[in-house]
Amino acid sequence: MISDRIAGMRAAVERAVAMGPGFLRGDVDADRMANTMVQAVRGYAEQQRTAGGDGAASGAEARALQAALDELMTCGSGYLAGRCDAACVARTMTEMVHEFGAHQS
Repeated sequence: MISDRIAGMRAAVERAVAMGPGFLRGDVDADRMANTMVQAVRGYAEQQRTAGGDGAASGAEARALQAALDELMTCGSGYLAGRCDAACVARTMTEMVHEFGAHQS
Protein backbone atom coordinates (compact mmCIF):
# COMPACT_ATOMS: atom_id res chain seq x y z
CA MET A 1 0.00 0.00 0.00
CA ILE A 2 1.34 3.42 -0.95
CA SER A 3 0.54 5.09 2.38
CA ASP A 4 2.43 2.31 4.22
CA ARG A 5 5.40 2.81 1.90
CA ILE A 6 5.42 6.57 2.48
CA ALA A 7 5.08 6.06 6.23
CA GLY A 8 8.05 3.68 6.15
CA MET A 9 10.11 6.10 4.09
CA ARG A 10 9.23 8.95 6.41
CA ALA A 11 10.15 6.87 9.47
CA ALA A 12 13.54 5.96 7.97
CA VAL A 13 14.37 9.57 7.16
CA GLU A 14 13.20 10.71 10.58
CA ARG A 15 15.36 8.09 12.30
CA ALA A 16 18.48 9.71 10.85
CA VAL A 17 17.17 13.25 11.18
CA ALA A 18 16.40 12.71 14.87
CA MET A 19 20.10 12.16 15.53
CA GLY A 20 21.14 15.07 13.30
CA PRO A 21 20.95 17.90 15.85
CA GLY A 22 23.10 15.97 18.33
CA PHE A 23 25.63 15.24 15.62
CA LEU A 24 25.69 18.88 14.51
CA ARG A 25 26.26 19.98 18.15
CA GLY A 26 29.13 17.51 18.49
CA ASP A 27 27.32 15.18 20.90
CA VAL A 28 27.38 12.31 18.38
CA ASP A 29 30.45 11.35 16.34
CA ALA A 30 30.48 11.01 12.56
CA ASP A 31 30.88 7.21 12.69
CA ARG A 32 27.68 6.82 14.71
CA MET A 33 25.85 9.33 12.51
CA ALA A 34 26.90 7.59 9.30
CA ASN A 35 26.00 4.17 10.68
CA THR A 36 22.57 5.48 11.68
CA MET A 37 22.05 6.91 8.20
CA VAL A 38 22.91 3.60 6.53
CA GLN A 39 20.95 1.50 9.03
CA ALA A 40 17.85 3.65 8.58
CA VAL A 41 17.89 3.09 4.81
CA ARG A 42 18.70 -0.61 5.10
CA GLY A 43 15.89 -1.05 7.62
CA TYR A 44 13.43 0.54 5.24
CA ALA A 45 14.69 -1.56 2.31
CA GLU A 46 14.37 -4.75 4.35
CA GLN A 47 10.86 -3.76 5.42
CA GLN A 48 9.93 -3.32 1.76
CA ARG A 49 11.45 -6.66 0.74
CA THR A 50 9.60 -8.43 3.55
CA ALA A 51 6.32 -6.77 2.52
CA GLY A 52 6.90 -7.67 -1.13
CA GLY A 53 7.20 -4.05 -2.22
CA ASP A 54 8.84 -3.19 -5.50
CA GLY A 55 10.57 -0.14 -4.04
CA ALA A 56 9.21 2.13 -6.77
CA ALA A 57 8.36 5.58 -5.49
CA SER A 58 5.33 7.27 -7.01
CA GLY A 59 3.97 10.71 -6.32
CA ALA A 60 5.82 13.86 -5.35
CA GLU A 61 6.13 13.06 -1.64
CA ALA A 62 7.40 9.54 -2.31
CA ARG A 63 9.95 10.83 -4.82
CA ALA A 64 11.21 13.45 -2.35
CA LEU A 65 11.50 10.86 0.41
CA GLN A 66 13.25 8.42 -1.93
CA ALA A 67 15.76 11.14 -2.85
CA ALA A 68 16.39 11.74 0.86
CA LEU A 69 16.90 8.01 1.45
CA ASP A 70 19.30 7.87 -1.50
CA GLU A 71 21.26 10.80 -0.08
CA LEU A 72 21.40 9.26 3.38
CA MET A 73 22.74 5.99 1.97
CA THR A 74 25.21 7.67 -0.38
CA CYS A 75 26.55 10.01 2.27
CA GLY A 76 26.61 7.52 5.12
CA SER A 77 28.18 4.71 3.11
CA GLY A 78 30.62 7.13 1.46
CA TYR A 79 31.83 8.30 4.85
CA LEU A 80 32.14 4.74 6.16
CA ALA A 81 34.13 3.76 3.05
CA GLY A 82 36.49 6.71 3.53
CA ARG A 83 35.36 8.58 0.42
CA CYS A 84 34.36 11.69 2.34
CA ASP A 85 34.86 13.25 5.76
CA ALA A 86 32.78 14.33 8.75
CA ALA A 87 32.32 17.80 7.24
CA CYS A 88 30.52 16.20 4.30
CA VAL A 89 28.24 14.29 6.67
CA ALA A 90 27.59 17.55 8.53
CA ARG A 91 26.58 19.33 5.31
CA THR A 92 24.17 16.53 4.45
CA MET A 93 22.67 16.42 7.92
CA THR A 94 22.34 20.20 8.06
CA GLU A 95 20.19 20.03 4.94
CA MET A 96 18.25 16.98 6.13
CA VAL A 97 17.47 18.54 9.51
CA HIS A 98 16.45 21.77 7.79
CA GLU A 99 14.22 20.00 5.27
CA PHE A 100 12.75 17.19 7.37
CA GLY A 101 13.28 18.22 11.00
CA ALA A 102 10.00 20.09 11.21
CA HIS A 103 8.14 16.88 10.31
CA GLN A 104 9.23 15.09 13.47
CA SER A 105 6.65 14.43 16.11
